[in-house]
Amino acid sequence: MKAYLIDPNTRSVVEAEFDGQPNSLFTLFNSLLVDSDAVLHGHNVYRTSEAFERGERGFFLGEKLLFGKALVTGSDGLADTDVAVTAEELLQLSLFDIPDFYLKTLALLPPDFSFEEHYQLHIGEIGESVTPEWVFYVYNMADSATKTYFLNRLEESVTQGADIRNYLKKMAELAVKSMQ
Repeated sequence: MKAYLIDPNTRSVVEAEFDGQPNSLFTLFNSLLVDSDAVLHGHNVYRTSEAFERGERGFFLGEKLLFGKALVTGSDGLADTDVAVTAEELLQLSLFDIPDFYLKTLALLPPDFSFEEHYQLHIGEIGESVTPEWVFYVYNMADSATKTYFLNRLEESVTQGADIRNYLKKMAELAVKSMQ
C-alpha cells in the first residue's frame, strides 16, 4: 500500500510501500516498540517509542511532537490503507525546526522520559488531564522570564534527582490557574 515516510534528518517526506505487516515496521524502525498515533484524521502515524531515548531528531507533525522517522498510512478502522494525503501536504504539516525553548527542555530530560504520561490536575472543581507535551506547549508561549523560570526549576529538579513528573504536574497546575 502507498505510505509516506517522514525523515527529520533529511527534512523530507518520501513515498514508501508498506505491506501492513508488523515485521516491516519493526525492521523500518529497528525496534519492537512501535506505536501508532491518530495525529491525522483518517491516518495512522507509526513511530518507535525508543526514538527519544536513542537521541533521534524530533519534529512536529501538526501539533504532535515526534522523534525519529514516522510512517504515515491511511486508516480504515483497524486496517491500514493507502495514504490519502499528498507528500506536499505532509511536508506543510511538518515542522523540522524545533523552537529553542523545546530544545533546551528536551536536553534536560532523561533519555527514558515518557511523553505519553497524563497528569491529572484538580484545580478547584475543575479536573483536567494533560500531557508533558501540553505543558511544554504552554510554557513555550510564555514570556522569556517565565520560560527561564521553567527551565531553571526543571534543571534543578533533574540535578537533585527529583521526580520530573511531579515538577511538570506542578507547572501544569500553575499554567491552568493562570488561565482562570
